[in-house]
Amino acid sequence: ALDPRIHANKHHEEQGRSADNLRRMLAGSNICETHVNDKVQDAYVMRCMPHIHGAAKKLVKEAYEVIVDEMHSVSDNPEIFAEGENDGVALMSGNFDGSFVGAHADMISMACAIIGKVVERGTDRMVNRNVNDGLPAFLVSNPGLNSGFMIPQYTAAGLMNEIKHLAIPATIDSIPTCAGQEDPVSMSYNAARRACQAVRKLDYVIAIEIMVALQAIDMLPEKQSPVTARLHDQVRQQVAYAKEDRFFQPDIEALFQMVRSGELVNTAEAQL
Repeated sequence: ALDPRIHANKHHEEQGRSADNLRRMLAGSNICETHVNDKVQDAYVMRCMPHIHGAAKKLVKEAYEVIVDEMHSVSDNPEIFAEGENDGVALMSGNFDGSFVGAHADMISMACAIIGKVVERGTDRMVNRNVNDGLPAFLVSNPGLNSGFMIPQYTAAGLMNEIKHLAIPATIDSIPTCAGQEDPVSMSYNAARRACQAVRKLDYVIAIEIMVALQAIDMLPEKQSPVTARLHDQVRQQVAYAKEDRFFQPDIEALFQMVRSGELVNTAEAQL
């Protein structure tokens, strides 16, 4: 599903680059080599990963460009233009309107929901004994006695529910103010605040998937790729293998900080 010929047939630069990232990260993986012909097709969560990553990246890229343009703009009202040495003209304007920023802040929240659904589904596939290709239920010894990583998946599901609600666009709403003088209101402040919340929650969803993936990878006999092995070793310095149930919040928080800071991305990019 990552074959470059496939992605050349789609004219989306972000999709092609996402597929290239995944190919390079998985290069040299004995896991991939061992299981290459196990199934006719993988589930969408794996097969469509470049497409979904690419679509979200496109939204974030456009939001970045628009918000930076806004930061370099004038949003005053009125705006004063000098006509002569000692005078000027005041023009009433609508440059305060936040629709550009608000709409693209809503897009950031949408991108979080789009990526988050892939991340959470990946987490579920690893803990779900019906689809995890022979790994123990909830990735723990004595499942039933131990809950293992069932509860972290609950947490990811709960966070995703919140992210989906945050992704409902704020800027499509308008409640007039100022006796109807200010009638279409952009609600961009709410959009920006919700985008910040969505990004933070997504970082936690990603942290949970990494924690679960560490457990799953350590249960496999095959070797992972050099890039993911480097990331594995880096994270294992702070998050230990779970032989039985324990309080996972400190592990999730440690991983959240590593995701939030960009530390793991920097390590991966240095390897690549």
